[in-house]
Amino acid sequence: LDPYTNYISESEIEGYRFNTMGKYKGIGARVINFEEYPTIVSIYKDSPSDKAGLRVGDRFVSINGNEVANRSFDEVDAILKGSPGTVVSCKIQRSGLEDYLDIELIRDDVVVDNVPYYGMVSEKIAYISLTTFTQAAGKNIENALKDLKKSHEIEGVILDLRGNGGGLLMEAVNISNIFIPKGELVVSTKGKSPEWDKNFVTRTEVYDPEIKLAVLINGRSASASEIVSGVIQD
Repeated sequence: LDPYTNYISESEIEGYRFNTMGKYKGIGARVINFEEYPTIVSIYKDSPSDKAGLRVGDRFVSINGNEVANRSFDEVDAILKGSPGTVVSCKIQRSGLEDYLDIELIRDDVVVDNVPYYGMVSEKIAYISLTTFTQAAGKNIENALKDLKKSHEIEGVILDLRGNGGGLLMEAVNISNIFIPKGELVVSTKGKSPEWDKNFVTRTEVYDPEIKLAVLINGRSASASEIVSGVIQD
């Protein structure tokens, strides 16, 4: 198989579900390693972390009695994810407090919107954020644009793909199809034998081919984000 093919073990399946469906079983917070400790950088609304009162910037000192300083992201992620209804006991370091906080989280099904925000940045310029190419990403972007057009005369749109690591290939095609006509080649894949080669073209009538469009990317925009930004640029 190619270098990008991975075996997904049972312990990694929640990560796979999150990348493809935007849902997983866990505490509902995005965590990165920062200065030794796993640190919360975002919390999903109404998730176990939100309900327990955790905040952005909180650091995990220990989880279920295990010290987590200098642990890898994968190790911490495996500890935090688990079956709904199970308990995660955490010792939290919060800025401005001398003492640690002892917090119990009840894992649950967490659903993350792939379009967490859309709005107007000026009178005629819209902004839409896409965090991952999960199911219905294309439809959600189109619906956001339609909703904004109900009350605004939009001349341009900013599509924010910064930090978006990709996801489903067909959603990259669907999102491109909002802005480019039906029947246009978006991306092609090639295998070891010709019968595995495949072209992906836009399948429906374009929603808005004339609108001015800016796509924002950064060093963490990968995979489907690169496809969309490249197609739009071309």
